[in-house]
Amino acid sequence: MTTRSRLLVLPASPSGRIRAVHSPALSSSPFTSGATPAVAPSAVAPPALGAAQVTAATRAAFAQAVMGAPWRWLARITAAWIGVALLFTTQAAIRSPERSVMLFVSGLASFAPCVLLTPGVAWVTLHFRFIADRWAVALLAHVVGAATFAIVGGAMMGAIAWAQPWLDADPRLPQAMATAITRYLAVDVLLYALIAVCVLAAAYAREARDRAVAAAQLQTQLATARLHTLSAQLQPHFLFNTLHAISSLVRHDPRRAEQLITRLSDLLRHSLNGAQGPEGTLEEELEFLGKYVEIQETRHDGRLAVSCEIAPDVRGLLVPRLILQPIVENAIRHGVLRRSGPGHVVVAARREDDALVLVVEDDGVGLPSGRSIVEGIGLSTTRDRLRQLYGTAHSFALVTRAEGGARCTIRVPARRGASA
Repeated sequence: MTTRSRLLVLPASPSGRIRAVHSPALSSSPFTSGATPAVAPSAVAPPALGAAQVTAATRAAFAQAVMGAPWRWLARITAAWIGVALLFTTQAAIRSPERSVMLFVSGLASFAPCVLLTPGVAWVTLHFRFIADRWAVALLAHVVGAATFAIVGGAMMGAIAWAQPWLDADPRLPQAMATAITRYLAVDVLLYALIAVCVLAAAYAREARDRAVAAAQLQTQLATARLHTLSAQLQPHFLFNTLHAISSLVRHDPRRAEQLITRLSDLLRHSLNGAQGPEGTLEEELEFLGKYVEIQETRHDGRLAVSCEIAPDVRGLLVPRLILQPIVENAIRHGVLRRSGPGHVVVAARREDDALVLVVEDDGVGLPSGRSIVEGIGLSTTRDRLRQLYGTAHSFALVTRAEGGARCTIRVPARRGASA
C-alpha cells in the first residue's frame, strides 16, 4: 500500500495562531514507493499574521482573561492603581504627617474610578486599533472614550469628595460632581491616554510573542516534513538496490536468491513493525543494520565481512533512523567490492564527552584522489537529515584512511531515549 506524508498548513485559527497539522490519513509508511514532494524549511515562509488577526487574537485573550477569572483580573487592576495611589499619597503624607490618615483614605478613594473604568478603556483600545485604514474610526472611538472617561470619572471623583466631610466640596451633590468634571478634565484625559498606552504595549508584546511561537512551530513542522521526505527518498533507494541484487541471482543461483528474498522479507517486517519517529536507539539501528548485512553477506558470499565494535554504554542513545545502513552500503559498493580480494567493514560507536561518535570504515580502494566526490542519494540524504535534526550540533566527515580504504565519522549529541 502506497501512502504519502503531507503537511497541511491551514489559515490562522480564531485565536490568531497559525495551525499546521500532519494528516494521519496521509502518513508515510516505511519503504513507500511514492516519492513525497520535498518541503524545504526555507521554501515556505511563515505567513505573517494580519493586523485584523492579531487584533482578534488579543481581544479573544482579553475576553478569556476577564470571563475566565474576573476576580483575578479585577485584583490585578486594583493592585496596580493602589500602587499608584500610595506613591502619590505617601509624598503628601510626608509633607503633612498630622493628616496622613485622611490623606491615605482620600488618595486611595480618588483612584477608585480608575479601577472601575480601566476594563472599559482596555476594551476600546483593543477593539479600535490604529491600523491600516481604520485610523479615523480609531481616533473617533478614543475621543469618545476619553470624553466618557473624563465625564464619568470626574463625576465619580466629585461624589467621592462629597462623601468625605473633611474635604472642601460643594454640599450639593450635582454641583460637586459638575465641579469635579471640570477640575479633573485634563488629568482624566491624561489618565485615559496612560491606560490606553499600557494596554497597547501589553497587546503588542503578546502579539510579538504569538508570532514568534507560531513561526517556531511552523519551522519545526516544516523540518519534520522535510525529514519524512528524506526518509521517503532513502528507503526506496535501498529497497530497489536489494531487489536488483536479487534479480541478478534468480537464474544462475536460485538458492542464494531465495535466501536473499527471505532475509529481505525479515528486514521489511522489522521495519514495518518498528517505531517510525525521526530517531531511535542505537540498539534498534544495529538490529536493522544486522539484517541488512545478512543480505549483503549472502549476496557477496566470501567477499565481504562486517563487524561491529560498540561500547556498552551507547546502545541506548538516540540516533537518526536508518543512519548507518546507507553509510555501510556506500562502504561496500564503492570500497570493498572494488578491490580484487575479500574486504572488511567495521562499524564502531563510542561516547566522547557529550557526543556520540559513529564510525564506519572499510579497507577498500579509498576515496578518489584529484577530483571531488559525487555523493549519491544515500550520503546526500544522510547529510540533509543530520542537518535538519541537529543543525550545527553535528559533524559528518568522509576521509581516506592512511592504511587504505575510507572512514566516515558522524558526531551527534549524546541523548538517551525516554525508555532507555
